[in-house]
Amino acid sequence: MENQAITENIFATRLKTLENPSQILTNPEYAEEIREKIIQGEVFIAKQVCSPEWVQQVKTYLTRIGNSSLPNYKPIEMGCPNFHRMNRWDPRSYVKACFHQFVFFPWNQDMFNFFEVARETYQIKNVLSHNPKDKFLGQTPEEDCVSRIAFQFYPKSVGGLNKHIDPVDHHQLCVPIMIMSKKGVDFETGGVYAETANGEKIYLDAEADPGDVVYFNARIPHGVEIIDEHKKEDWLSFEGRWMMLFAINKLSTNNAIANALDLGNG
Repeated sequence: MENQAITENIFATRLKTLENPSQILTNPEYAEEIREKIIQGEVFIAKQVCSPEWVQQVKTYLTRIGNSSLPNYKPIEMGCPNFHRMNRWDPRSYVKACFHQFVFFPWNQDMFNFFEVARETYQIKNVLSHNPKDKFLGQTPEEDCVSRIAFQFYPKSVGGLNKHIDPVDHHQLCVPIMIMSKKGVDFETGGVYAETANGEKIYLDAEADPGDVVYFNARIPHGVEIIDEHKKEDWLSFEGRWMMLFAINKLSTNNAIANALDLGNG
């Protein structure tokens, strides 16, 4: 895959249900078929990867952490602790955003055993990227990259993420996300979207349910439209939108992989 980011959206984005996600790990022909469709711009939803009850447990757990300890950013380095941080449109970010993020690394233990829960999704991500299925999943970095689970909460009134494209390189074709909030139930307006070639926004929160995992080409322009912009800002209520990101990131000292490209708040 070429490392250079593109700004022109050439994708005819379409939504489909991924009927047999596990088959990607056992059937190379099926894996290649899904990979080619993702390259062309199709968006796949794997249903009920985790139960709604599990999703709610995680949200309750993270809310307690967010309400009882100071947010504090840590650089991505070998051995760094799990942490949570706030990003209020920080000008230092590659992509401007407003969210509360909870970050977990594979060398740290946690009560939910997140990386074991996420293992198959990461394996599917790897196979779709033409990587060995367990690449980047060890407890030490590989090729100066590491798997990183990030839960992101977008608070009502202000939570959002500028439209952007993520790098497609040896480490990823797609960045899977787990939907953890339902549009029309947990929030009313805004939400995560993928943009089609004609500029139409497909709102994924409206198409998927909590516990579903969405796979799409990282080079499709996407973002999070402001959540319930008409409501009063209240970070501590944790009312808004949640998601889980299955990321593979470069270490802070590695500049070999391109960064995401911010396309503004359109």
